[in-house]
Amino acid sequence: MGKGSAHWFGLFSALVIFSYCSQYSPEASNESTLVLQSLLHYSANPSAACKSSMQETEDCLKTSSDLIGSGEVEISGLFSGGSAKNYESYCSQILAKDQMVGLNSKTQECIFNCNEAYWSRVGSENDCSGEGSELLISNSGIETLGCVRNCKELYSSEPEL
Repeated sequence: MGKGSAHWFGLFSALVIFSYCSQYSPEASNESTLVLQSLLHYSANPSAACKSSMQETEDCLKTSSDLIGSGEVEISGLFSGGSAKNYESYCSQILAKDQMVGLNSKTQECIFNCNEAYWSRVGSENDCSGEGSELLISNSGIETLGCVRNCKELYSSEPEL
């Protein structure tokens, strides 16, 4: 988990920031269902949503061509640049980032739910094993932009300029 891990952590952090800040607005699809489902939850639990998202990520990445058999230690280390040894530690780091601290817990949870939905879809379509992890991770940011934007619009207390 050397320089490559730092690259992955930087890439994933950039994707989270880019997803949140993006003005990209594709047509709503299944993400609207995901967002509506999150409205039904009484109290948000972004930490649990993050862990669940990471488990879904692991389920896919451990079958990818370059991470076959990887588990929680490897995946959390990959996304954290080697500083996290499990998903709880990784999620604590992500939730402490400035970009996430400024969001309410519903928005945070919704963002992790968007990520989980991506990895679940990719896994259900059996697209994990044929591609390398770099492409899968890059696509996770691109494909969840609309969903993340919906999260921000639904739960943000400040109007968007």
